[in-house]
Amino acid sequence: MGRKPKDLSGQKFGMLTVKDMTKKRDGRGSVYWHCVCDCGNEVDVPAARLIQGTCHSCGCLQKKNRQKIAQRRHLVDGTCVEVLEKRKSRRDNMSGFRGVFKLKDCDKYRVDIGFKGKRYYVGLFDNYDEAVQARLAAENMIHNGFIQKWKEWNEKEKEDSEWGKKHPFVFDVKKEDGEIRVRV
Repeated sequence: MGRKPKDLSGQKFGMLTVKDMTKKRDGRGSVYWHCVCDCGNEVDVPAARLIQGTCHSCGCLQKKNRQKIAQRRHLVDGTCVEVLEKRKSRRDNMSGFRGVFKLKDCDKYRVDIGFKGKRYYVGLFDNYDEAVQARLAAENMIHNGFIQKWKEWNEKEKEDSEWGKKHPFVFDVKKEDGEIRVRV
C-alpha cells in the first residue's frame, strides 16, 4: 500500500481553494483534490499540479488572459498585424527557415507561404539559398506589404473616419497563371 497523501484541505493555490480529497488518481497515482475557484466553479485537480503550480484556476484565468491578449491585438481583414510583425520560426521546421521544406525524395526545396488561413505555393528550388530568397521575396510582398498598406490605411482612417467607412481595408492574395499577386 502507498504512503498517505499530504492533506491539502483548506489550502489555496492561485485562485483554487482545496476542499477535500477525491477517490480519483491520475496516471502517476497523484490524488485528485476537489477545489473551488474564486469565480465559483468547482474542479478536481491532481495534487501534483497544485503543488507544482501548474494549475491556478478552473480555466477561467486562461480564458480571461486570452481575452486580454485578443483585445490588444489588431485583427484586420482576417489577419493579426502583431503576428505578422513578430513572426518566428516554428520549432518543427527542419530546414532552418520558415516556409522552406527540403523534399525527401529529391534534393530540392519547396517554398510555401501562409496568409489569411491559406497556403500559397511559391515554387520548387534546386538549392537552399534560392529557396530562402524566394521565401523572403514572398514575405516582403505579402506579409510586409499587408502591414505597410494597413498602416497607410489606418493613418487615413484616423484622419477621417468617414473615409474609412467608405473605403474598407482589403488586401487580397491570389495565385494567377502560376504567380502570386496582391490586390489592394
